[in-house]
Amino acid sequence: MLRTTLILAASLLAISPAATAQDAAPKELRFTVIPDFNKGKLADTCKALGEHLTKKLGVPVTYVPANDYTMAVNALVSNKVDFAWLGGKTTVDALDAGKGQTMVLATRDIDLDFKTYFIANKKLVDEGKLKKIDNLADLKAMAKDFTFTFGDKNSTSGHLMPRFFLTAAGIDPNKAFKSECGYQASGGHGATLKAVASGATDIGALNFTYWEKASAEDKANAPIIFVTPGYVDYAWVGHQRLGKEMNLKITEAFTKLDKKNAEDKAILDAWSAKEKFQAADGKLWDSIRKVRDSLPAGFLQ
Repeated sequence: MLRTTLILAASLLAISPAATAQDAAPKELRFTVIPDFNKGKLADTCKALGEHLTKKLGVPVTYVPANDYTMAVNALVSNKVDFAWLGGKTTVDALDAGKGQTMVLATRDIDLDFKTYFIANKKLVDEGKLKKIDNLADLKAMAKDFTFTFGDKNSTSGHLMPRFFLTAAGIDPNKAFKSECGYQASGGHGATLKAVASGATDIGALNFTYWEKASAEDKANAPIIFVTPGYVDYAWVGHQRLGKEMNLKITEAFTKLDKKNAEDKAILDAWSAKEKFQAADGKLWDSIRKVRDSLPAGFLQ
């Protein structure tokens, strides 16, 4: 009887969820990043990060490119990658799609008070047709004379939040401007900056950190005319299939980056952190979920 009981217990242990490979320490890790700026530069930046994390985590860490924002979210949820760098909107998408199995691992210090810059073509500013404004509603009366472009439809700083702020100011971006608003479907925030700087479009909305890091020439040709209020944005999002211990190690690998260390500083600078990454509760992104859900689905597809 005792022998039978032991055999049964061993059999149950073999099929128990607690004994599955899901809870074993992973032998490699994969990550992806939303393609919101130059893909060539992004690949180099991610390669350097992967090498750093490999040393810190003790397992190979590989970058898996994503062609678009939705692919990055789907890759995390479908086990094609283990963690992902996502924008505010895609962070919420991943948390929702993960159904309790995905979580925020870390965010930059700047992401809890992120901003969008509205920029205008220099020629229009020099001619006095556009100028810096303190209230976005001031744009309403003259919007009909200008063209406008957002970034990618799934971008938080390039579309979701600027659309929200325009709408709150009584400006329908699909009707208020000279023509229906455009979108920079590829090229990310850099494409928005180039479009405005070149005069291809009159006004655009983009990630403030991208503008700050742009060349002096591009910034001069596309000056800022409005800065939005702050909101939460980017985050590293992981999956519970890695196990609590590994997710904690990933969080610590980011939060322990220190600008006093040259290698760490290079990573922090590449990711536009002011000083550091920090742990954060996914509930902080509830406000982004509310904004996302307030917009008709067609605006986000």
